[in-house]
Amino acid sequence: MSKLLSITVKGKNHNWSFNFYDDPKYLKEWRQDGLDIVEIENTIPLWVVDFKLTKAWCFFQDIFNFKNPFK
Repeated sequence: MSKLLSITVKGKNHNWSFNFYDDPKYLKEWRQDGLDIVEIENTIPLWVVDFKLTKAWCFFQDIFNFKNPFK
């Protein structure tokens, strides 16, 4: 089952993050190889943060994605 993941690439002057979908069963192997990869639980637009609605956004996003919002 594919999940949303994020990889961080460290450049000379900046760090760059890229989101992608893949099977998280490879996470342990990738991390052991030195890659900085994390599983993304929620995505939050900046305007939601500005209006201080982050918790409500994540709650409804979890329900919409059939996750347990009370964990």
